[in-house]
Amino acid sequence: MKTSALKISNPVKELFFIIAPPRHIMSDVSVLKDDVHYLIGHELDDRYSKAHISLFKYSDDHLEDMMRHVEAKAAQFKPFNIFIKDLNVFYNGPSRTIYLDIVNKYPVRDIFEKLIKEESGYTPHITIAKKLAAEDFLKAWPYLKDLPYSQHFLCDRITVLARAENRWIHYKDIMFGEY
Repeated sequence: MKTSALKISNPVKELFFIIAPPRHIMSDVSVLKDDVHYLIGHELDDRYSKAHISLFKYSDDHLEDMMRHVEAKAAQFKPFNIFIKDLNVFYNGPSRTIYLDIVNKYPVRDIFEKLIKEESGYTPHITIAKKLAAEDFLKAWPYLKDLPYSQHFLCDRITVLARAENRWIHYKDIMFGEY
């Protein structure tokens, strides 16, 4: 298991469990974030957030117990392909979130439920622009809604990030079981 070469000066107090897509998809997401920035005329709150599929955040005194739990569960998962197709929108009250849609949600949702043990209406996705005000959404969405996008990648691990000062850094990759 790979751990970060970057040293964390303070003890880890918060972890973020994600599925990280490969570099070419991260690059696509960065370009889409640039496009939204250009269309709305100002920077997004999450402009420099790297592409990822969120699973959950954990902050408690029992971080090592949670790591062991996730490692044990991950050993039971088999690698699978994640298919991404087109852009979609979440409606959060008056704000909107533009995201890349995961076509085969069930395997990702299954990982989430086996790790968290609760059904909460979790929808796996890759965020492009979160919590846009209505006027910003109306500037960007007409140009993005019909943009064709289709990619896939092999999901064979859960990536763990650790909160270090005011940013997330790579902490560890937890590999799935054998093919």
